[in-house]
Amino acid sequence: MRFGWTIAAAACMLVCRSSLAMAQTSKTPAAHPAPAEQLPSTLSGVYTDEQASRGKDVYAGSCRSCHTPASHTGATFNKWWRGKHLSDLFLFVSTRMPKNDPGSLAPEDVADVTAYLLKMNAMPVGNAELPADADSLKKIRIETKRRSAPSTATRKKP
Repeated sequence: MRFGWTIAAAACMLVCRSSLAMAQTSKTPAAHPAPAEQLPSTLSGVYTDEQASRGKDVYAGSCRSCHTPASHTGATFNKWWRGKHLSDLFLFVSTRMPKNDPGSLAPEDVADVTAYLLKMNAMPVGNAELPADADSLKKIRIETKRRSAPSTATRKKP
């Protein structure tokens, strides 16, 4: 019977020790992923003006024949892309565009076109270019500025 108590006490000490070790490691910053609110977003300036200018040229040569800017801006852009990762948009352009030759754009051109799409949607310019790989873009959320409701001072009274 003494042997049974010894095993039970040893098991209890192991459980307590592993619980303590888990509690200590969970306090380190690496144990908790950053909340979505802390991830960079398209509102934090994730492309450069030069990159968007190159993207405008690629868009003019490869996209404009099938698309109008209205199909990539405003409510349409929000409906398709708001809340997703920038990698989703990059991969869509990379694998499905241009419509007449899908997947033919170089990754750098896709990144440039993606930057131009952000610029067309009034996303702020930053100091670094978008990387030309989807894995890096998984860390960036697509967020847009919400239109504010008109103030009561500008509303017409009935």
